[in-house]
Amino acid sequence: MSNTEETIHGAVFAAARRHPERTALMVRSGESYARVSYAEFVRAVEAAAAHLRSIGLERGDVVGILSQNRPEWIVADLATLSLGCVVVPVYPTVPREQLRYIVADSGMRVLLAGDAHLLAVAESLAHEGGSLEAVVPLSALGMPDAPRADAGPSGAAPDRLPNVGPSDVATIVYTSGTTGEPKGAVLTHANIVSNVRALIRRYGITPDDSALSYLPLAHMFERTCGHYVFLFAGGTVAYAQWLATVADDIRLVRPTVLIAVPRVLERAYEVALAKVEGGPGAGRGVVRRAFALLNERANRRYRGERLPPWLALRCGVYDALVASKFRKVAGGRLRLIVSGGAPLDRRIGKILHVLGLTIVEGYGLTETSPVVCCGEAGAHRLGTVGRPLQGVEVRIAADGEILVRGPNVMKGYLGKPEETSRALDPDGWFHTGDLGEFDDRGNLIVTGRSKEIIVTSYGKNVAPAPIEQRLARSPYVSQAVVFGDSRKSIVALIVPDRAALARFAEERGIAAEPYEALLAHPQIRAIIGEEVLTANAEAAPYERVVAFELLARPFSEGDGTLTPTLKVRRKAVERTCTDLIQALYDRLEGRHAH
Repeated sequence: MSNTEETIHGAVFAAARRHPERTALMVRSGESYARVSYAEFVRAVEAAAAHLRSIGLERGDVVGILSQNRPEWIVADLATLSLGCVVVPVYPTVPREQLRYIVADSGMRVLLAGDAHLLAVAESLAHEGGSLEAVVPLSALGMPDAPRADAGPSGAAPDRLPNVGPSDVATIVYTSGTTGEPKGAVLTHANIVSNVRALIRRYGITPDDSALSYLPLAHMFERTCGHYVFLFAGGTVAYAQWLATVADDIRLVRPTVLIAVPRVLERAYEVALAKVEGGPGAGRGVVRRAFALLNERANRRYRGERLPPWLALRCGVYDALVASKFRKVAGGRLRLIVSGGAPLDRRIGKILHVLGLTIVEGYGLTETSPVVCCGEAGAHRLGTVGRPLQGVEVRIAADGEILVRGPNVMKGYLGKPEETSRALDPDGWFHTGDLGEFDDRGNLIVTGRSKEIIVTSYGKNVAPAPIEQRLARSPYVSQAVVFGDSRKSIVALIVPDRAALARFAEERGIAAEPYEALLAHPQIRAIIGEEVLTANAEAAPYERVVAFELLARPFSEGDGTLTPTLKVRRKAVERTCTDLIQALYDRLEGRHAH
């Protein structure tokens, strides 16, 4: 078994040799977490590799993993890599037709399935013929039943396994396919290892660090940042039961680092705010005063000004009375929050900062393994995604596009030479399709995505994400998507926060059911209209939302309007709501006609 630390599995095995008794994984069992040591973890990987080898897997074969997050996922991943095979991670929510495409396009021989439903779907594809020869339940590769007396790895004979090297392909990761068919980004061990090593250096990750895994492992953000970073360093990865239990899981695990997407952070803050305001000694007025003073302290520190004694004293009181309670909700040991996957609302970032939580933003793509830039703890400038990682070059093209070059950049797209040549130029620069600029400190600011830029009929370029973020700041707004391409003005589809509207309705004696009738109530329309006007106050005239419609059903993975990392698929929403969007413009044109 290859033990070179320049391969993914080799680096994890090396960590296990250094820290055999330390906890590698934690799995929830009732109201507590069971622990798996590095020695037990590596034995499970070796056993899984032996099982996969017994069914005929050979070096270079393609193996798919179709499952929710669970310890067996990462066991199967490392076992497959140790055999010199290629892992294709697949979201468990992927539509059947897309799964069929991925299986055929990758030439997948074996598919590991996580539960009975996914197993049935996988087996139905295997019966259709093609490259897929075997479907294996992920549980067949499971964790050891009990610790054995020996503390170290079992030491499978290395001559029976291939000598995997850094330049070998580790994984093919398919993009979401929001526009056209999915593309398989081909990433080597060296691509991913370079990214992991740079992240460990930037954030000083040690064996004492732990993370909670709840984002999908099929996404490189979770796989690289939420797993490999901690396993390379000898740290701990704990698994949340599911997304809805994350707050409770954090309480039990008390992680030191939280890997998050903005949507999760926004909702986590709202939950924490409700708990703190509902607790003793910290009502809404106290929390509001605490935020104001703690924000003033943060601003003065940022400007390098001395704190007046009265401010230091009062902030000390409010830190103990309010901010410490937020930190307790976050587990009490959290030293770093890393937000990625989508732009973070600057207001949420500032609030978390003034509460004493260290938060940084990062930027990356599947094709870059994934991290390109990330903020530095203690020196992060809100509104930016930080500086490039060590060894990664970033420059801005003449048209504003962000270009990336470095050891983390993919080999190309599987079987798509034209797509590859468009994305990777002859000098090795990867064309991201994102727009950006650098600030005066060398931090990257992502200003939008070139394919998502709205161009109005007046020729104005409008980035939709900042508008949607401003709308979503409202306590009454859960989700918002704006449109206006080739139109005179911008309109929005808004999914209200149902609980917030119910409280608003109850306070005014308005019937909250049926919900569709509540959304049509004049007072509800009026309060959302006021929130839209508040968001418009920060916008240029051509960026302002001039009309909106309220949706009763939220966007979701199930209907294809959200990605697995909770980003809105704008084109999917547009297809789903074409008639509604057109009706908004029809009403506007009718109004303007009078």
